[in-house]
Amino acid sequence: MNPDCSKSLRQLYAEHTGKLSHKWTSYLLEYERLFAPFRDRPVSLLEIGVQNGGSLELWSRYFPRATRIVGCDINPKCAQLTFEEPRISVVVADACSEAGVAAVRSVADHYDLVIDDGSHKSRDIIRAFAEYFPLVNDGGLYVCEDLCCGYWSEFEGGLLDVRSSITFFKQLVDVINHEHWRLPNPPSDALGDFTARYEVRFDAAQLARVHSVQFANSLCMVRKEPPPDNSIGLQVAVGSTADVEPAVKSMHNLPVSALLPPRGK
Repeated sequence: MNPDCSKSLRQLYAEHTGKLSHKWTSYLLEYERLFAPFRDRPVSLLEIGVQNGGSLELWSRYFPRATRIVGCDINPKCAQLTFEEPRISVVVADACSEAGVAAVRSVADHYDLVIDDGSHKSRDIIRAFAEYFPLVNDGGLYVCEDLCCGYWSEFEGGLLDVRSSITFFKQLVDVINHEHWRLPNPPSDALGDFTARYEVRFDAAQLARVHSVQFANSLCMVRKEPPPDNSIGLQVAVGSTADVEPAVKSMHNLPVSALLPPRGK
């Protein structure tokens, strides 16, 4: 048995002596909770933002059965990085460029986990999501780090800025709840401000696969699932006694559309 399998991510970081990696302590705790179900699977992982390459080494230890661990960085110095672990690959490119996306896809066409630790600028974060969320397998996670930058003007952000990276992820909540809008508009309309400002398009089929959005301090985690799993489903009413509201008995197996008021009211 691989001795690393019994160690937490925080333990692996504490013991690490290879290439430099730096993460906030709260991230390590969140990742332990989020990534534990993937740990013994043959996962593929993409990290945007490589820097010194230490996190790629640590992911290879944390995911002993990973098939691919890919890093992408715009810094040409990253081409000098070498790894003993053959599963680790580094792509030197602008992750949001057409060439960069093609280079990443040439290593692995789909990923279970994508971590954006790139420039932290709102433009790059939003464009990266549009490009790489489609590559995430159903059941996988898309994680964006250092969203604190979404509050800072030098990273194209600000508190309550309607086109900041953190506002973008907040808007995904409206996308998830699209079936309750009571409007004919497509889910992509919730992201119209970002489409216009950052010249990016969001694939409707991919937006339908946004299952949940979770925030922690400076982190956002987006889970991907097939569309049927993202609908509210049917109302389920069980039990036989309803002395307070007997009408609830008739709500069993009703779709949410049955709760809409009649037209014209």
